[in-house]
Amino acid sequence: MTLMIDKKHIMQTVDWSRFDLEGWLYQFGAWLDQKSFTGAPSGAYSNPIASAMIQAEKQRRLKRLGKKKQREIIASYFASESEPYRKHKSRIKCMINDNEARAVQRLILDLTGQSEIIDDWMDALIDRYFRGQSWSEMTNDQRTQNDARQDIKCGLAVLHCKYGFIGYMVNL
Repeated sequence: MTLMIDKKHIMQTVDWSRFDLEGWLYQFGAWLDQKSFTGAPSGAYSNPIASAMIQAEKQRRLKRLGKKKQREIIASYFASESEPYRKHKSRIKCMINDNEARAVQRLILDLTGQSEIIDDWMDALIDRYFRGQSWSEMTNDQRTQNDARQDIKCGLAVLHCKYGFIGYMVNL
């Protein structure tokens, strides 16, 4: 006789009704802040999940850049102080635990790597909600403020379609 253990997936253990989709993303950003401002060196995270997520994002972005651009980024990194993941601490009070943070992280990770477009949308969500960037801070050579707003809308729509069980308030 075999004993079956009922192991719930981390996504099933979360009460997703506590926040809407944007609320969960903002909460993850606040959770990152909570884990990063605990005496660790500037820009470093005391939580291995947060550190791994940051490293994965950096590697994914470097992989998409050409060799010349990679060398420029590496050279500028060595020439300057290391930049923290967030330039300012979130004003949102963290109300989620580590398991809920892992589940929110899973939302984004499950969608990355499927296509370049979806990766761009997930990058926009990470910049806005996790890193707390303003619309102007989200602009770069490839993205205007309007592009950033559209990328956020598309990223939220994709997340909502995949995870319909998470509430989503449409802000028009």
